[in-house]
Amino acid sequence: MAAESRRLVALVTHARQVPAAERELFGISVRDWSTRHGGFVIETCHRVEAYAVLEPDEVVDAEQLPAGGVLQADETAIRHAITVAVGRDSVVVGEDQILHQVREALARPRENGTLDPSLDRLFAFALRAGRRARSWRQGRAPSLADLAIATVEQRVGPIRGRALLVVGAGQMGALAAQAGRAAGATVAIASRTQTRADSLALRVGVQAVPFDPGGALAEFTGIVVALRGRWSISAEAENALRASGAVVVDLSVPAALAEDLAVSLGSRHISADALALGEVAGQSAPQGEHVVRLETLIDATAAEFTSWLEAHENRATAEALAERADSARQAELAELWRRLPSLDAESRDVIEGMSRHLAARLLREPLERLGHDPDGRAESQVRELFGL
Repeated sequence: MAAESRRLVALVTHARQVPAAERELFGISVRDWSTRHGGFVIETCHRVEAYAVLEPDEVVDAEQLPAGGVLQADETAIRHAITVAVGRDSVVVGEDQILHQVREALARPRENGTLDPSLDRLFAFALRAGRRARSWRQGRAPSLADLAIATVEQRVGPIRGRALLVVGAGQMGALAAQAGRAAGATVAIASRTQTRADSLALRVGVQAVPFDPGGALAEFTGIVVALRGRWSISAEAENALRASGAVVVDLSVPAALAEDLAVSLGSRHISADALALGEVAGQSAPQGEHVVRLETLIDATAAEFTSWLEAHENRATAEALAERADSARQAELAELWRRLPSLDAESRDVIEGMSRHLAARLLREPLERLGHDPDGRAESQVRELFGL
């Protein structure tokens, strides 16, 4: 981006560096700020990111970012946005959920008309790259739910024929139920709303159980929790869980398990942030060839967007220059008409046409330079010379 142009920035917090509670507070604090600057906020299990477009003299208050957060600007922010959309930065590389999450985050500012055109176009490029990356995949799409099931198996061994409880009937709960069933487990579904549990259980081909299974929790080898809000269970259920050997993977952000219960489970409790930090043994790294292909796609998409952005900025500068020239021309003509009130209409038309032709001749070379400006220098020079 040219030196004097507006700056595209991303304020990034991720579970690898910033705890869940701090990410949540950060998301609340920057939502209005991002909207005022033509941007929006992406919130997922492992990340909260605020995107915005700033004027050249605007700066980001360092206090907006918690410790571990990162400020990215211009080319770095562009590349990061694309990296997120293609799934390269996800805990499970190439997972599908991020595309849906980005689309959801974009929906409201697009509908309200508050989204800056540059950010709108950037994420159009990024989502297109994300779809292309998914088209390369063979077989079922990986997800965080698959990692949760793999984590349970890493701790307790194969779960084929053993009981697995999935708490939550949303998208992640459905994925966890499907992954558990594919691993051969005997899956049960629990949800705050019994009808949702019944519906998902019927769709996946498993059984539904109460949201608070009570002492029956002792029967489960593994539990995957994917909720919005707390998993409120009775003292009987908590005691049964503590006494059992069940491994609990809490994918909820904020955490669904009460803190004292999670602490009492010790190493049998795995949080969403622990998965992001790679604290779970057995997480498979993405294959080298696939990573290289993703990096190449990211590079190409970033270059394509940068070319569009430069052309967009040059067009905006050209329009501003033309408007400035026409405003000056109209002001001079108004002064001339004031000084020569008796000038006839035909003479006025001739003078106005001549002034328009002269302005076009004077602007021809600056506009041509803006049209062939690969490095943004002409755009910066024109803005400086004409005070745009």
